[in-house]
Amino acid sequence: MILSRRDFFRFSSAATAMGLLFRSSPGEAQNMFRGNAQHTFYGTGPVSDNLKIKWKFRTRSYRSRVSDIVWSGTGWTGTPVVDENYVYVGSQDSYFYCFHRYSGKLKWKFKAGAMFKSSPALFAGRIFAGNVDNHLYCLNAETGRVLWKYNTGNDLDSSAAIYNNRIFIGSESGYVFCFDPVDGHIVWKTFLDGLEGEPGSCGVESTPACWNGRIYATNYTGEIFCLRESDGAILWKNITGDDTDASCVISDGIVYTASEDKNPYVHAFDALSGKKIWQFGGKKTGGFWATPAVSDGKIYAGDNRGVLWCLDSKTGKEIWSHKVKASIWSSPAVVDEKVIFGSYDANLYVVNSKTGKREQKIKLHGRVLSSPCIINGDIYVGTSTGMFYCLG
Repeated sequence: MILSRRDFFRFSSAATAMGLLFRSSPGEAQNMFRGNAQHTFYGTGPVSDNLKIKWKFRTRSYRSRVSDIVWSGTGWTGTPVVDENYVYVGSQDSYFYCFHRYSGKLKWKFKAGAMFKSSPALFAGRIFAGNVDNHLYCLNAETGRVLWKYNTGNDLDSSAAIYNNRIFIGSESGYVFCFDPVDGHIVWKTFLDGLEGEPGSCGVESTPACWNGRIYATNYTGEIFCLRESDGAILWKNITGDDTDASCVISDGIVYTASEDKNPYVHAFDALSGKKIWQFGGKKTGGFWATPAVSDGKIYAGDNRGVLWCLDSKTGKEIWSHKVKASIWSSPAVVDEKVIFGSYDANLYVVNSKTGKREQKIKLHGRVLSSPCIINGDIYVGTSTGMFYCLG
């Protein structure tokens, strides 16, 4: 059945009110990167103190026509989404997969033109997923059938965010797009112009964050932008100082993000004015690719030197740090006073959020670049070798 726009939004609104939009209660579903448009929902417990693999699935490989590199598994921006019965995830093998949540049995898969690196979004029975073939795909969540697609002009490493019945996503073309989810028409698009002397460096790999009628995104140039939700007009912009792939996180009127090696800082900005409140890092940290997490007055951010930093969210002062053997590109999740993240060293880590003490280290097959999705204590995460796991 194809819904009209009126019926689509009537269904969406009613389903949201009834807790049926994702065929589950909020604690049993995660429908986009970091669970909400502010990127502050990390999942639900209880998380086992002795995590074991419940099931695993091996995806295929994809050979790039440009660089002849073989890619597989989930990319560093690729987190699955989960509803009551199914897990949805894109892979660098060019397929998008739907698994039965409890068994790992494949329900369907869809092949696109190139890699899926980013996280999907699930809304009103539809999957929205960006691909390196430049397209945003809208798929039927039950069947994997393409309902519509749109060519944004360049790669989509950015993940789709759902906010006020619209889909927001960034492109390496330098634009942030606002789409109508029904038929894929563009409501607006805004070009995030780079700093002077930086041609070609305006691409957007971060996932837009949405709050209070505003959309927040970062770009290659090292800038953060605040756009008006209704028409995409730029309300303010500020400087992060280097390529900023980390997505914005919004909590208590503050926008947090982090930048890479040339200016390796975690940044805090006033969400309304754009004024910088504090920054942490510099020579003592590596660059930041992962998106920070905000929970209980603390910021958790992993860097390229393999250090997980815990900071005071109001002041940016260091509370504790935890070192692992290799880079942390996986964005941490915070559940049950546990910080859960992966590393280039092929391990999934569980660290106490209050003390920074390591509680668990689980060896997986391949580097863990993508971020975990945690629902009812089950952890869904992929690796660079093509393995996708459920642990619990």
